[in-house]
Amino acid sequence: MREVQLKWNSDSILSSDIGLITQVASVFEVVAHLEVTKDGVRQLVKIQFKEGKGSEDLNDISYLEVEGPLNPYPLPEIGKQGYVVVWNMHPLSVAAINFDSLHVIPPYVIAEEGAQITIRGLPEGVSGFLKAARLMLPPDHVNVVDIAEIEDSIKQILTPKQLEVAILAVQTGYYKNPRQISKKELSELTDIPRSTLQEHLAKAEAAMVEWAVKTHLSK
Repeated sequence: MREVQLKWNSDSILSSDIGLITQVASVFEVVAHLEVTKDGVRQLVKIQFKEGKGSEDLNDISYLEVEGPLNPYPLPEIGKQGYVVVWNMHPLSVAAINFDSLHVIPPYVIAEEGAQITIRGLPEGVSGFLKAARLMLPPDHVNVVDIAEIEDSIKQILTPKQLEVAILAVQTGYYKNPRQISKKELSELTDIPRSTLQEHLAKAEAAMVEWAVKTHLSK
């Protein structure tokens, strides 16, 4: 399994047809893929419309079709922020669909500053999509990650208990901002004394930071 991060700088986005989005919205964040078909992707988008711009302007972009609001909320007003459901039929989105076992991982943002997406899949699918992307919208930076190698490395630097606690902490929102669960609540959930839980998390965090820095410096 491979994971690849593709990044486009501001100039690349603004000079492409994807730059049309930035003329309508200052932020276009794809929060989730609601449906994937051979013709396009149904996306839940968090959007900040620019002054004087709204859903109709977004609908005027040839490869986008605004389906409606995120029920029960209304469509965001002109120049305001909110959520919209859109069909994205851009050739790059369709290209991703055409490769087996390939997934584009939300969330990702398209803005004047640029864009970055993460794709994950089998090596042949990832390679095929990269070739298509270089023809349609060449990325400025490509970072390839071998998921299996990362998983093996993490299992080597963390004990089974540290890994178990760290995974649960992430899943329950302990590392989100604002934090969605306290150490006390996490302790009760895992049935691990708070002091022991704190020790597991502290050692896991220190080991992961050290591993990440060493990995970065070795490149």
